[in-house]
Amino acid sequence: MNIIDSPDFILDLQQLAAARIQFHYAIQPLAAISNALADSSNKGLFWDDQLGFITRAITSIKSYRVALDPITLTLEFVTDRDQVISVFALSDRTLTEAFDWMKAIVNGLGGASDFITPISYPPNDFPDSDLARDATFQLLNLTSDLAEYYASADRILQNIVQQEPMASDVRIWPHHFDIATLISIPDEINGQEKSVGIGLSPGDGSYNEPYWYVTPYPYPEDRSNLPILDGDGIWHTEGWVGAILTASQFGEPKASIDQVNAFLKSAIAACKKLLN
Repeated sequence: MNIIDSPDFILDLQQLAAARIQFHYAIQPLAAISNALADSSNKGLFWDDQLGFITRAITSIKSYRVALDPITLTLEFVTDRDQVISVFALSDRTLTEAFDWMKAIVNGLGGASDFITPISYPPNDFPDSDLARDATFQLLNLTSDLAEYYASADRILQNIVQQEPMASDVRIWPHHFDIATLISIPDEINGQEKSVGIGLSPGDGSYNEPYWYVTPYPYPEDRSNLPILDGDGIWHTEGWVGAILTASQFGEPKASIDQVNAFLKSAIAACKKLLN
């Protein structure tokens, strides 16, 4: 995978949204292969600078991983040494064909493929697309810019994990397609465990563009006097509570690292304070 640096970065929200929908559907076979594992947290994916979106090591048959290259829109089975077992180009192919290919590979490796079925999500909580009705993926509708948001976010979040002893591994969640970590706080409010979630969403029903978020949980009941945030961050309070910084505010991922880090530092501190 080779993310091409563009000297003339243009924030094209329409193109990013179209790419987001395709990627969101394209990672579903990766998430589905983890249905063989009892722990649902294993459905979380990871970012790899060489391979793109990738599963954890699946060892129930042989040690292998499945990757999605966001530049070529290609699915790959790879060994634990990143040797490619099989490749499936999604362009002009359907999601059904991708699942059939994956099942055939698993059968060839000596495993049962019955568990490789699409994950079921709550109604109205997953983006609708003709891809769900056997429309074909289109490589021409993609942009490498969205991949750069994930690459940059992974580096930033990995640094946060190193600084926060109670932070979880950085994962990409197939449900909402965000890349995130969760800082657990050893305390409760009305029986609910405290935590601070930090991540980057590629866009959703709240904001149709990539955005950083930092959310305290449980959400504070008093939302009238939330702390001031650095880096031009603002508070979202409709439906959920969290500090956010949208792509329209921070722009190109690589060039905005200082602004994003300033925002995240102040937002994490603010959310911890709200949970005290």
